[in-house]
Amino acid sequence: MRLLGRNIVFYVLTIFFFESCATVPSVKVAQPWNRSLRGNESVKLAGRIKVEVTGTTTPLLGKENLLSAQIRETLTSLLKRRGFVVDESMPDYLIQLTYKTDRVSKLESSSSVSSRSVDQIVSSTTSGAGATSGLGVSIARAITALTSKSTASAQQSTEEVFSYTHTLSIEITNRKLDLIWKGESTWDSDELNLISQIIPALQSILSDLPSDRTIKPEMPEVKLTHIDNFYKLKCEDIAFSCPALPYRIFVAEHNALKDAKTSIANSVKNPYALAAYLDLIQTAEYAIPDGDEQDWKDPIQVSLWRKTTLGGQYLIGSKKTPVNIIIKLSGKSEGYYLDDCQVVSDEEYAKFQEQLSKWQSALADYYDVYVR
Repeated sequence: MRLLGRNIVFYVLTIFFFESCATVPSVKVAQPWNRSLRGNESVKLAGRIKVEVTGTTTPLLGKENLLSAQIRETLTSLLKRRGFVVDESMPDYLIQLTYKTDRVSKLESSSSVSSRSVDQIVSSTTSGAGATSGLGVSIARAITALTSKSTASAQQSTEEVFSYTHTLSIEITNRKLDLIWKGESTWDSDELNLISQIIPALQSILSDLPSDRTIKPEMPEVKLTHIDNFYKLKCEDIAFSCPALPYRIFVAEHNALKDAKTSIANSVKNPYALAAYLDLIQTAEYAIPDGDEQDWKDPIQVSLWRKTTLGGQYLIGSKKTPVNIIIKLSGKSEGYYLDDCQVVSDEEYAKFQEQLSKWQSALADYYDVYVR
């Protein structure tokens, strides 16, 4: 009888262990198709810029001025945090963003029988080999290129569904109006509103430009009395995408343990910095996967990405208080969840930066495929 009891306890603990273990997510983010082209002149960091935005949203009527202004504000903010200076009177560069949203109909097939799948590389990115920046984003695209190839199907059904194709183009010209850099992106979405997905899309394009990593973005501080409100409005049940990761990100599961004072998950510490946490998730250009330097020799092996870490430095609130942020993500089949998210000390952030430096070196070595 005792032996039976022990076996039951062992069985329950085993199930709990395997269910609690992180796994590589199976639902990938529909990463935008990106391309960047360079001329003979390089874009210099800290250059003065002028930003213009124009575009069309085909399903809708009327002027695009207000949407264009909102996109311009977002693009300008992302460029400023890279080290560029907005100066419309004497710019070194004119940056022109053109966008277009089209509604398309397509046939969507589904099957009632699960089929065996194998991983197969079906596409590649041109922004890896020989690149000097944006390698963290390139790895995410490479992993996304590992798609499932079905070997069997049964009882298929087909229906017509509507979706939207968003297309962006960013062109940089010098004072002579010579085109010196161009970035392009396009992706399909069930969201008509381009603004809801614009930040990670723009960050993916801009990752090919130089960046001053010492600049700390400014983010508002969330009121302690309104943390629950912010969480329900901005975080709960929302799937985020990160330029450096190929899988969806959720803040917390429904059954996650809650903080006694608020309704947010225990994994989210220092909730006054929630706005900065969300910004980091949507703009991070590097995510450090599990493992050590030996494991990183093959950064696109899927098994590396059960757990991953993001980090960034911000200025919070009206007092512009400097903070160090570390976000640890743990994978489930449907995507990543925040395993631990908090403001950390300078010493702990220095350890993250040391790991990040090693990860960047590993990526540079992986993409260094040509004899010099």
